[in-house]
Amino acid sequence: MAGQVARAAADNADGHPARAARRLRPALARLAVYGDGQEASRVRARAVLELAKSDFEVRGDASAQLDLLAALADAGGQWPGLEPALAGLRGLLHLRAGRVDESLRELDLAVELIDRAEVIDACCALLNRGVLHLERGDLARARRDLAECARRSREAALPLLVFKASHNLGYLEYLAGRLPLSLERMAEAAGSDPGGLRAIALLDRARVLVEAGLVGVADETLAEAAAIFTADRLPHDLAETELARAECALLRADLDAAAVFASAARRRFARRGDEAWVLRAALLELQARAATLARRRSAAAATTGEPDPQRRGWVALARRCAGLEAACAESGRPQWAYVAHLLRIEAEVAAGQGPAPDARLRELETIPAGAPIGVRLHARRLRAELALGAGDRARASRQVRTGQRELALHRASFGSIDLRTASAVHGAALAELDLRIALDGGRAGAVFDAAERSRAVIRGTRRVNPPADPGTAALLAELRQLLEAGRELERRPAADLERQRARREALRLRQAIQARSWHEAGAAPADRPGRVGDVVAALGDRPGTVVVNVLEHRGRLVAVRVTDRGPTLHDLGPADPIREQTRRVHADLPVAANPYVPAPLRAAAAASLAGLMDRLDAEVRDVLAAPAEVVVVTGDWLGALPWSMLGSRAGLPTVVTPSARHWLTHAPAAGERGRLARAHLSSVAGPGLRHARLEAEQVAVRWPDSTLLTGADATCAQAAAMLGSPGVVHLAAHGRHESDNPLFSSVRLADGPLFAHELDQGAGAPELVLLSSCEVGRTTVRPGGEALGLTSVLLRIGVGCVVAAIAPLPDDDALRVMTTTHDLIRRGWSVPRALAQASSAQDSPIPIPLVCFGAPA
Repeated sequence: MAGQVARAAADNADGHPARAARRLRPALARLAVYGDGQEASRVRARAVLELAKSDFEVRGDASAQLDLLAALADAGGQWPGLEPALAGLRGLLHLRAGRVDESLRELDLAVELIDRAEVIDACCALLNRGVLHLERGDLARARRDLAECARRSREAALPLLVFKASHNLGYLEYLAGRLPLSLERMAEAAGSDPGGLRAIALLDRARVLVEAGLVGVADETLAEAAAIFTADRLPHDLAETELARAECALLRADLDAAAVFASAARRRFARRGDEAWVLRAALLELQARAATLARRRSAAAATTGEPDPQRRGWVALARRCAGLEAACAESGRPQWAYVAHLLRIEAEVAAGQGPAPDARLRELETIPAGAPIGVRLHARRLRAELALGAGDRARASRQVRTGQRELALHRASFGSIDLRTASAVHGAALAELDLRIALDGGRAGAVFDAAERSRAVIRGTRRVNPPADPGTAALLAELRQLLEAGRELERRPAADLERQRARREALRLRQAIQARSWHEAGAAPADRPGRVGDVVAALGDRPGTVVVNVLEHRGRLVAVRVTDRGPTLHDLGPADPIREQTRRVHADLPVAANPYVPAPLRAAAAASLAGLMDRLDAEVRDVLAAPAEVVVVTGDWLGALPWSMLGSRAGLPTVVTPSARHWLTHAPAAGERGRLARAHLSSVAGPGLRHARLEAEQVAVRWPDSTLLTGADATCAQAAAMLGSPGVVHLAAHGRHESDNPLFSSVRLADGPLFAHELDQGAGAPELVLLSSCEVGRTTVRPGGEALGLTSVLLRIGVGCVVAAIAPLPDDDALRVMTTTHDLIRRGWSVPRALAQASSAQDSPIPIPLVCFGAPA
């Protein structure tokens, strides 16, 4: 019997409560006649304890299980460890039900009696009290309990408890705001887990990823955890997973999904009697409702100009928020109460209820210490809105900028580009408000500066001197070999089993590489946003150059055109038609450029493309008008608009840059122009392109100080080293943009693909990189507005200027345009001027899809 009860205890510990209950019920029936000695008493008590635990996990109803434990305590017995074991389990049941005060009282008792407890009960009491302290925000006490649990568990050879304590120490770092360290600690703990993949570890990891802004990865992780919890019949954990998925849906603005997940979680918690968790789920439901009402208000304002038609909805929401705020405070959940407090004020203001905005500002409570970044930014946004309502535009702007600084500090803690770009999702609403304040003021310079503040937050910082990671290097080498060996498999049907296995393994390796990058802490200070005054001053040294900052706000395109005389504001009209035309341009370009497509289809695509380009040009021609260089500052989907390919810009230098700060930093001053012609050139040819070797050789001979890599010498390591050193780099190679995972966009070299991911080095960078490759100028826009791809990564790591294609680039065109461009650069021409001249000189039925990104080197 003792063995069967021990196996049931192991099932519970492994997260299989239903299986444990199936073992325990027949065991308890037999134990009823097992005898009355100390061992019999211990085994019987252990069986009851484990059954109470498993029944609670499967069915809920903590009160029923506590009654069962009370009966066990009344019956007494000869087992000395009964009292601490009972106290520890009572504490766990209260903890799982969300009753923090009752849980602390029982767990304190269990630890007080720890000398009488069996080692596993002692370790569990410390573990659970540590988790409780995490919930209460008492990180110092949590660290002590979890570290002591880990120590005792190691000494007692209890690897599962070592894993749980170590994992929760990683979760502690998340609550302390050290997200990269948290992910690293969790990964280390997972590596020592004797049971393999744990759904609860996936849930906690996803919570950290949500705070970091990796919403898509977090949601995929949560879906994986939910499937395990469902199979193991763990409804409480499943409901917690649904709550986290509701948060993901809110961040990606999928409000219907957020409401569905939050409602499902609330009903699941309610069925189990988990009262505190019902409050948390209800709070997320109200957050989804508030976002829905706000979206409808914005839509009504944009289409009809009418005041908010949702007043009754706001009134009802305010009433529900007030009740929930009180309930959260009463249950000892001050942070939940604070969020309900913010929602209530927001709803009352929208409904026209309550005191004036200036009085509301005084009512707002201090932001709780340790509040998640989303809560802090929500509070800043609400304070700014109230200040606007009170007519204090300056105070509103201060609140917005304080929030942006908080987000910049949050993002500066991340080392990897992946996390730095993902966390921009938290600042989208604040950036929108900043821009609205500027546009309402009507000053072009203020609009320019607001757009640049938003971009500075979205782009974050470049990392400096990152540590070498042999583990990541090994994984990258393995992925490279797999993809290179599997090139033939890609020609097989999608249903081919070997091809599917290779794709699954490639996905696993990409995920492992990506996850390792999240462990790196940031060290660089936040970039200073570009300012319109700095741009005007710089243009005084560049006669005829125009900077045009283009952005989308509430469904319309807005441009700030800056000359050496100052800025002017322009409304370019609705965004949707231009967005659709841009999408269709990118659909037509590959067809029109593909020689293997039948001629009639190619001609139709070319005709369609010409019409689309004419319509796009008509929309933006006036704001781009300039006889000299035009610098288009833009991001998000607008970065995909083929600015330099428009008819009005044919033969004229055009630069597309992600921020005015990048242009200000890298555009050469008057005395430095032409310096690039004296730089060292590295020219590299990858395999499989008809003219790659010839192109690389012809480019190299044009530069007196050059290095040429072709054939087996053109390796990823050599190319990566060149891309981490000053000078000019020319790459003639197959390119691939990975829209699903843009940091794995690549160029193919002798030993396989060189990924954007492995260029995130930041120690040094060339002044100019020319990518004679298909589509590597493309990007994928993440939630929050940041665009990622091979070119954007190069600009992030400090490359001043990148020439890249936004569509397939025919080999013959690449050879002619690139060699001519290098000729002109060597003669002292700027890169955008040289590229414009070389492209316009080609007799091609479609525009050359090469674009100059960054700054005019």
